[in-house]
Amino acid sequence: MKKAPMPSFVWLPDDSSFSTCLDFLVAKFSRISEDVWRERVQSEKVSFEDGELIQLSTPYRPSSRIKYFREVANEPVIPFEENILFENERFLIVDKPHFLPIHPAGQYVTQTLVSRLKEKHSYEDLAIAHRLDRLTAGLVLCTKEKKHRAAYQQLFMNKEVEKIYHAVSKAPREVFDSKVLKLHMAPYLEHFRMQVKPELEANSESRITLLRVEKDKALYELSPITGKKHQLRVHMAEIGLGILNDPLYPSYSTDAPSDDYDKPMQLLAKILSFIDPLTQEPFSFNSQLKLSL
Repeated sequence: MKKAPMPSFVWLPDDSSFSTCLDFLVAKFSRISEDVWRERVQSEKVSFEDGELIQLSTPYRPSSRIKYFREVANEPVIPFEENILFENERFLIVDKPHFLPIHPAGQYVTQTLVSRLKEKHSYEDLAIAHRLDRLTAGLVLCTKEKKHRAAYQQLFMNKEVEKIYHAVSKAPREVFDSKVLKLHMAPYLEHFRMQVKPELEANSESRITLLRVEKDKALYELSPITGKKHQLRVHMAEIGLGILNDPLYPSYSTDAPSDDYDKPMQLLAKILSFIDPLTQEPFSFNSQLKLSL
């Protein structure tokens, strides 16, 4: 059994009618059996945020947070390594490989970017300033101390970071220089997917630039103006240029095979540029990873 090196937290909302914390956990995480949660509680692996242990009969406590450590029985090993491109006293810039998640999720607890960096380099207070999908490779900004995280997160929230992605898809039917796509995106029936609702006002925007064509494939530069979940993947699929090897868009099958390490999704977080919020120093970073046409 592999245990996550860092805790996970879950908020207990005010409007729930559960009698015990255990009842809430069983309902909240339906993919984990009640027996597993009972074992975790009895083994003193679940507590409130302040460290108070939760018992099987602990009453539900609205507006509190539960702390626990995720565990998995058979964690896959990701056969690709991350690479630190830059480091100073405040932050790291890391090239994340395809397939490696940033935080513990699903079947991954130790095979994550945060876990690896903490284990290999003793960055015990490491924090991530923004999101990057597990299947997407490229640049990730990590703060070395959590006290700096908010300042760098605010850069992304205020759209003060220039983010440029590269993607490979099929060649377009009609060659174009650049186009801006504005769509309304919303969660799909499966919570892990997104969908487009053309009847609603746009809440996402991306710029798509054609860089070059090679036979039946093409390399595109993608610039997200907004930051919706899976935005670039959805936008490319919506114009008939789904990203090569994307398992979710434009089509998805519940019988989809597990990760094929020989066919990574061809999406790369290529460039990050920003003004350091603490020193006003300009920075620009370029991923050393490559996509395949």
